[in-house]
Amino acid sequence: MKGGAGKTTTSVRLALGLCRGGSTLLVDCDPEQSQSFEWSERAGESWPHDRLTVIPVATRDLYKRVRPMLDNYAHVVFDTGAKNPELLRQAMNLSDDLVITAQCTDGDLLEVAKVYQMAAEVDMTHPLRAAVLLTKVRGGTNEEAEAREFLAELGLPAFKTVVPLRRDLGRMRDAPADLGEYEDVLTELAA
Repeated sequence: MKGGAGKTTTSVRLALGLCRGGSTLLVDCDPEQSQSFEWSERAGESWPHDRLTVIPVATRDLYKRVRPMLDNYAHVVFDTGAKNPELLRQAMNLSDDLVITAQCTDGDLLEVAKVYQMAAEVDMTHPLRAAVLLTKVRGGTNEEAEAREFLAELGLPAFKTVVPLRRDLGRMRDAPADLGEYEDVLTELAA
């Protein structure tokens, strides 16, 4: 729900990894900034357009518009924007897994608890697995350990993998062939 947590970078990199195993749809549902869609456009020929389709659907009828498309793709990834609980809830109702990105700050971690509560409500009618992915983790600090302790106190599951703070991860110039730590996130999701 908070901006700057790495939602777009995570969505794009996971979609790029998933499209290697079958046709993938990346739904950009951020009404403020359609950066996933822009990334696919800027990447030009390096983007696997034949396997990874990106569409902007940041409207109140997200569920209604995307639901009929699900059977046409092996994988569907949603990139939701910050502070839009209705679109997030609709995306959750179309998903099996929820990756909640969060920096190791108290503000991000408190927002995670709110998102996880929403996921628990959705899970009552639509099964949904949710876990926190710590992003933009600074090396040489104890922020990861403190964040994990905080998440444990809240009873929230987290990925073993963390995404370090690296400027190149969010570069929107091409479709990176090397997904870095996101390869490990994909492995954890598959398990």
